[in-house]
Amino acid sequence: MTSQPYIEEPFGILTDDDLYLDCILVRPPDIPDEDLTSLRVWVPKFPLTKSSVITCARQEVQYFGAQRKVAHLVFDLRGTGESEGSMGDERFDHDLHAIREWAKERFGKINIGLLGTPDSAYGRVNLWPLGPGSMMESYQYPAITTEVPPPTLLYLASYGSFGKTDDVVCTKLAQAGYEVFGLDPLRYLLHASSQNRLKPDDLNSDLRMLIQMLPSPPVIIGQPLAAGLALLWASHVPQIQGVIAIGRAQAGFTPAHIFHNNNPYTYLLSRYVKNIAPRPAALVMLADHAMGGDEQEHTILYQSLQEPRRLEKMERLSFAALQEILQWVRQPAK
Repeated sequence: MTSQPYIEEPFGILTDDDLYLDCILVRPPDIPDEDLTSLRVWVPKFPLTKSSVITCARQEVQYFGAQRKVAHLVFDLRGTGESEGSMGDERFDHDLHAIREWAKERFGKINIGLLGTPDSAYGRVNLWPLGPGSMMESYQYPAITTEVPPPTLLYLASYGSFGKTDDVVCTKLAQAGYEVFGLDPLRYLLHASSQNRLKPDDLNSDLRMLIQMLPSPPVIIGQPLAAGLALLWASHVPQIQGVIAIGRAQAGFTPAHIFHNNNPYTYLLSRYVKNIAPRPAALVMLADHAMGGDEQEHTILYQSLQEPRRLEKMERLSFAALQEILQWVRQPAK
């Protein structure tokens, strides 16, 4: 038996158009291929390389180990890092197809999860260092507006899943006049916790540093699970202009390898959200979403908030509804 927390296997995957992708498989020790149940593929955002996400894979495998029997793949997109291809070649569908085919050949019937999408129709990708060992991927969507300066939004996707839907929403928000900065909070949180589990003060320090890089103090939108981080940040950092928390919030602080949550009160949102006032806060409960939240949690949070506040319950959050809530956050008295 080995005492290593994880095993790393470097190798290459050949695409249909004969390019080699540079890959590393991060896996629990002492588990043969046939016993692995899932493969999680950390897809880098172009033009980033696998170095932006390999910490995430290591963190996950080191903590869960054989409990989950999950392997993690990190790789360079074509034309980045050590993968073959030119910078002008962005046929990333070939890359993802090659990874799926390789996984079928090696593991057989295994559940494959792609964490993220490689490109964006409109967004620009940045990698910002924050604290020691902490890096944050930012997906910037420049505002299309005559308003100077445009209002800034910080958009937090669901954990591990800044996908095509998020890209569309952020693009529409930019077209509506907002300067949007999108995040996959899980990537940030795994980087930030790579040396020590995070306390609220650590998260708040990172946000204060991030705000210095933004064009103006933002409104935060938090999708399910990331809604908790949005509420925590708004509660502690007065520069935040307002917050929209969508779906489940408290459960976002459950991962014990990320958060210093031995004491259940450390991250208890109902202790903090009263501090958001007099800035506006909106809670949204979604009936058609697996992480859309429940009546009890939203009732407790709403009762803990101070005015201006609102609670919305709907089947799904349309873009028109999100726009209306954003307008209220910007001008709650009207």
